Amino acid sequence: MEGMRTSPHGFVESAADHRPWPAGEKGNIVLQCDTAVELGNPRDESASFLVWTGDADLVRDGMITRIGPDAAGSDGARLPLGKAVILHVEGFTEENCYERHREIELARYDVNLKGYMMRAVSQYMREWSRISRQAIADGFSLDVLASALMDRHRRLDYVRGAEILIVTSSPDDVRSLQHVGERAVRLIGAMNKMARELSFDCGTCDFTDVCGEVSELRSMRDTLRGKEKALYERN
Repeated sequence: MEGMRTSPHGFVESAADHRPWPAGEKGNIVLQCDTAVELGNPRDESASFLVWTGDADLVRDGMITRIGPDAAGSDGARLPLGKAVILHVEGFTEENCYERHREIELARYDVNLKGYMMRAVSQYMREWSRISRQAIADGFSLDVLASALMDRHRRLDYVRGAEILIVTSSPDDVRSLQHVGERAVRLIGAMNKMARELSFDCGTCDFTDVCGEVSELRSMRDTLRGKEKALYERN
């Protein structure tokens, strides 16, 4: 990731601009004929994920980092897309972690901006979006998108800070970001498997490599296993 700082496509850091952008109509469809910029088209590289931490020092609250061209000035372009949402959170426990993760994931997709359309497949870390010509003419930028994402997550009372990284520079840079996100996605997958399936058979689990290394996941497993045992004994 450090190598991206010297990308010939540009490396820009800026503070979030929280001026409101008008909401789109229901469904918020951007047709191909009205599209100025496409990001993460299925034929291009795409990597999108969200991570959180309880350590405030790891999140530069309100900071947006963009590597590569902005949407503004890219009319007619099809750009690769990498996007990482990094949150500082408080109050996460073994009991509430699964539900809170679901809430912050839904918030990531609950951004309704006029002239912006997004489709995502979170389990594959992919995201595809279109920005209309009219939105670009009205001043839409990737900073507008990132600021709206920050504002939406801050509506959750346990989110204390947000930082966003957006990569549009090259397929190689997006793949580098994807490698960073893959481990986070596996950690979240292990958590979801335990909470959703109450599955604790480590011998048949696909996430043994990450679960065994992270104390929080082991603690969550033990807590859920204890609840399952207590429920069984009561019945």
